[in-house]
Amino acid sequence: MDAAWSALVDELGEAALVFPAEIFWLNGAPGAGKGTQTRFIMQCRGLSAEPVVISDLLQSPEAKKLKDMGLMVGDEEVIGLMLRALVKLGGAGVIVDGFPRTGVQAECLKVLFARLKELHGRDAAKPDPVFQVVVLMVDEATSVERQLSRGAKARAAGEELRKTDTDPEAARARYTTFIELTHEPLKALEGVFPYHVIDAQLGIEEVQANIRRAL
Repeated sequence: MDAAWSALVDELGEAALVFPAEIFWLNGAPGAGKGTQTRFIMQCRGLSAEPVVISDLLQSPEAKKLKDMGLMVGDEEVIGLMLRALVKLGGAGVIVDGFPRTGVQAECLKVLFARLKELHGRDAAKPDPVFQVVVLMVDEATSVERQLSRGAKARAAGEELRKTDTDPEAARARYTTFIELTHEPLKALEGVFPYHVIDAQLGIEEVQANIRRAL
C-alpha cells in the first residue's frame, strides 16, 4: 500500500488526490451474481459512476493466465491499478467489484480509509470517506454450476470463454481460492466497516430485497 500510494502522490501530487466519498466494496464467491447485483446496488444508492471491476483492470497476459487457472494476481499490481481508477472518478460514489481478495488487500483497505480521513482532515473540500462491504455467498455446487452455465451461454453467443467457465475442475479451483484466500480476510473486516453478507442462492428478487434491507 505504501509503495502504491507514494507512486500516486509522486505522479499526481496530493492536491489532486480526490477519492469517491462513498465506496461499496462488493465481493463474493464465483457465480454469486456480483455483475447482476451491481446495477441494482447502483440504483438503490443513486450511484451514477461506472463500477470499478478489478478483473477488468487486470488484462495483462500474465494476469489473464493466472485468472484462467483460478488464481490471484499480485497485490501490488491490483492495489496500484485500483487506486488510479478511484482517483479518476473524483468524489462520485462507486462500487468496486472484486476487492479486497487477500489478507494484504484487506489490511490495505483499512490503511486506505485512514489515509482518506487524513486527506479530509487537511482539506475539508475532499470527501470524508464512507466504506461499506457487501459479500454475496453461494455454496461450491451452486458456484460451479453457475460458472459452467455462464460458459455455455458465452459459447452459444460466440463470446470469449474463460477456462473456469468451461472446465469443472478450474471452476472448483476458483471457488476454493475464494474460500481459502478471500473469505477469511473479508470476515476480518466485519466490525471495521458496515459489513453485509447476502445469501445469493435465493432467487434474484429475494436477493435484491435482502440487499435493499441491508443497505
